[in-house]
Amino acid sequence: MIWFFLRIALIFVVIFILMSTAKSLARRIFNIEKVSEDSPSRNYVKQLHQEVDKPFINYSLVILFVVLVVDLVYFPESYNLFIVTVLVFTFIRMLIRAFFEWKYSKYPKQFFLTLTEIVILLAAVIVVAKFNLLY
Repeated sequence: MIWFFLRIALIFVVIFILMSTAKSLARRIFNIEKVSEDSPSRNYVKQLHQEVDKPFINYSLVILFVVLVVDLVYFPESYNLFIVTVLVFTFIRMLIRAFFEWKYSKYPKQFFLTLTEIVILLAAVIVVAKFNLLY
């Protein structure tokens, strides 16, 4: 069981390093300025973004709870359905953020960084699933 958590930790570290490297390369290639941490654009790009994202989070939490219960009742040995659902909601939320960064942000080039994160995360999920790295 400890090896499982060590593998997950290693996968997270590798994904974090890949995302950081890819974002810094994208900043150089596309000439994207760094946005300060206290900037309001770090959280929600616009009020409309918040109005779209908050209900999405609430509905996704309810759906995730239902999926977790179904997963525990019908598939007690496997959490694949729950993991896939979490990943789908994460990708949808990141795509919503990328759209609002592209369309409404003061810094429209920031959406390249969000798309870079999506691509890296999707590639990592595919590699982990394809090579069965968690089991």
